[in-house]
Amino acid sequence: MMLPIQEVETLLSENEKLTSLVDIKRIFLVYVPEEDQDVQKAPMIRINELESHRKDYADDKALTFEVDIQIDLWTKTVKDAQLIQPIIDQIMADNDYQQYASSFDRDPDIALYRYARRYRATKLIDIQNI
Repeated sequence: MMLPIQEVETLLSENEKLTSLVDIKRIFLVYVPEEDQDVQKAPMIRINELESHRKDYADDKALTFEVDIQIDLWTKTVKDAQLIQPIIDQIMADNDYQQYASSFDRDPDIALYRYARRYRATKLIDIQNI
């Protein structure tokens, strides 16, 4: 079974509209290597899982799990964030993720704007592979 962050990485990486604005090599899981934390390499995306738990039980077995994913987008300008973030939101919505929280700030460590958005989804558990 693919981890939820791997699923999201695939969804983002395979979207041509998004990858025309963000290089596929600039979509990271969990952390951005220090050598890639460079203003000149923006925009970039990081995907993290914040929480997941099993739910919707039948016969003492979980049928689904709920997962919270955070996607951080770093851009050089506010305009870049305005262009890219709606694409990410649409990809996530098209795949049953509901956006429920966000934060927009300036990352002092790398002098880029950071748009952090949180998404939640309920996913079926693949019972055959348990």
